[in-house]
Amino acid sequence: MLADLYNTFCIHISNINNLLWGIGTFILIISLGLYFTIRIRFCNIIHIVKLIKTAFSSGARHKTSCKKGNISQFQALSTALAASMGTGNIIGVAAAISMGGPGAIFWMWVSALFGTAIGFIENVLGFIYKDCGKGPMGYISCAFNSSRAPMIYSMLCVAASFGIGNMTQSNAISAAASEFGIPLSFSGILTAAICGVIIFGGGKKVVATAEKLVPFTAALYLIGALVVIAIFGKYISNTLILIVESAFGFSQISGGICGAILKKSVAVGLRRGIFSNESGMGSSVLIHSETDANSSIKPGALAVTEVIIDTLLCCTATAFVILLTGAHNSGEQGLAMVTVGFSAVMGKFAPFFTSFTTVIFAFCTLFGWYFYGEKCLEFVFKTGNSTALFCYRILYVFAAFAGAVAELELVWESADILNWFMLVLNLSAVIILHNKAVKVINNYTNSIKCARK
Repeated sequence: MLADLYNTFCIHISNINNLLWGIGTFILIISLGLYFTIRIRFCNIIHIVKLIKTAFSSGARHKTSCKKGNISQFQALSTALAASMGTGNIIGVAAAISMGGPGAIFWMWVSALFGTAIGFIENVLGFIYKDCGKGPMGYISCAFNSSRAPMIYSMLCVAASFGIGNMTQSNAISAAASEFGIPLSFSGILTAAICGVIIFGGGKKVVATAEKLVPFTAALYLIGALVVIAIFGKYISNTLILIVESAFGFSQISGGICGAILKKSVAVGLRRGIFSNESGMGSSVLIHSETDANSSIKPGALAVTEVIIDTLLCCTATAFVILLTGAHNSGEQGLAMVTVGFSAVMGKFAPFFTSFTTVIFAFCTLFGWYFYGEKCLEFVFKTGNSTALFCYRILYVFAAFAGAVAELELVWESADILNWFMLVLNLSAVIILHNKAVKVINNYTNSIKCARK
């Protein structure tokens, strides 16, 4: 009886999720990204190298101010990447290819490209309205002239941190460990223990951990992927053709099949792209607004760089490892599919490599989303209620254990729903106030042109 009720509930949640993340949402995000890209005169594309240089310019690595509580821009970028570079970069890409075909990768690229414009604008707004409140709460408050709207966003983010940032990641950790015969319960206890040691050290310890783990793990993973890509390089042109054909249904004979495949490819690709880079959700603003940046362009440049590294580099690397080696035709799913790809070069070492990088990426996301949740909790209680923060940490550690040992279909669906509400609330505020950010970015573009003359 209870099992039937649970299954029925799961079906309803899945239906709600599919409705919310339907074609309307995708049209909104892509249209908005394209509109913002045009409004900022393609600055996120034409001047992308300049923006990356700005993100890594002098002062980004170390603090340039003495304001108490500030973190460096490099630490902010590392923490933002920690939150976004989780299972989406490895397992999520494999899942996207499994469900939507190779064409899903094309739509992940589209999501990332236009996502840079949204991330750019929302982070510039975060700097402009930081006196009204750090993070997206500042501009959400001003956009709606209400204290309730940012409060709702904060509570949604805290709730979402248990799903997208915690249980789904700890589940990936235990799944990777189980490949080597490690029991789920042991993985859960160890994951919860490590999580507790870091988060009970507070936001500063989270940031310090991210600063060390993210660059190392991302570099290690990209080097491994580049080795595979280099060895199978002669198939790159064929793979690119496959991605484009699959994205637009060119390889399908029947019109009906073509339409169905195209719809699924677009939906899966865009959803996984958003899940990976989080553009439009406002989550990255929570960390970039904590930096010592003295210019609104700086956090915007960091946001653009984050999407480039997360989706256009790491996700693309995973996709090419899978497609170049033919792992997508192996019959495997998820992490196993990625492992098949790497094993074409690494052999028996591949399972260790993919499991290790997956575990570290997942831990990074656990820590990064804890930081987001802590900042939102501080906003809700204003003065930083120590009891509320302690309870949050305890629940977060428990969720890490629960995620490692439980089936998470309902958690994934619920996380997507919470993300949707965060996305809509944040984007509504960004739409209302975007003109101010556009003006700042266009002034920046003009200054680049003047400097070249």
